[in-house]
Amino acid sequence: MQTSYGVFTNGVFAMCKTLMRLVETCKPDYMAVAWDISRETFRRKMYPDYKANRVETAPELKSQYILMQEILKTAGIAQFMDDNLEADDFLGCLSTQFESREPVFILTKDQDVLQLISDRTRVWLITNRADELKKTYQWPDHPIPSGAFEFTPLIIKEVYGVYPDQIIDKKALEGDSSDNIPGVKGIGEKVAIPLIQEFGSVEEIYKALEDEEQFKQTCKDLGVRSPIKALKEGKEMAFLSKTLATIKTDSLPVQLTDLKLNINWDALNLKFEELEFRSLVTGSVPKQTQASLF
Repeated sequence: MQTSYGVFTNGVFAMCKTLMRLVETCKPDYMAVAWDISRETFRRKMYPDYKANRVETAPELKSQYILMQEILKTAGIAQFMDDNLEADDFLGCLSTQFESREPVFILTKDQDVLQLISDRTRVWLITNRADELKKTYQWPDHPIPSGAFEFTPLIIKEVYGVYPDQIIDKKALEGDSSDNIPGVKGIGEKVAIPLIQEFGSVEEIYKALEDEEQFKQTCKDLGVRSPIKALKEGKEMAFLSKTLATIKTDSLPVQLTDLKLNINWDALNLKFEELEFRSLVTGSVPKQTQASLF
């Protein structure tokens, strides 16, 4: 998809359409968009092979990131990006910092952020399993973007076998091929999940491993093969993998009021006209109600 003067806009149009639907149907008071702008983040410096399996972004798409950032700036929507951090880190920092004041909803395709879910932070995961999950689990009574499913702490436990904050322990043991996180060689889901359910975390698993006989018996009781050799040989990678998988939740030098959604509709409509997004031009300003959305 291009404008009549040759500017690629397919990704920009899709994102703008999603944002406009969010504003119209969910009516958030606050909004922020987080970006990945560099692969040379602190994780890559810690582990050079981190995400080394990712292909380069096509120029036709990369140019649209800059264009979308310009549109968000025009609209007055807060944005966060940094060469040393990933978008997920900003999502973690913002949700942790403000969830006690406003409910937080994260719209994403990235399953990494499921670890951020709490009683006050929910993830709207865009997934091709959305319809299947809706049929299986109770659907919330508030509007959800099309193609997304709202994950809660209990649903995470049912679907993944662990609680949200234990997803990082799961990745520490199993690894994550999409991000090229190594994990512990020889340990998969059938061993990792029962161990995490029993001991709670990677740290507690290794603490229990100090008594090998008791650890063997516990594994037998759990019905899993003893992974003692793999755990011993892979200890360094287990803790490195957990660090790589852990999203930052530090406080940012930002106030909730900095995220106030107050769209400049006149300027945004002019931008839509310029990009030939005529179906997105709106003549009305949606009323806003209480809700936070990141």
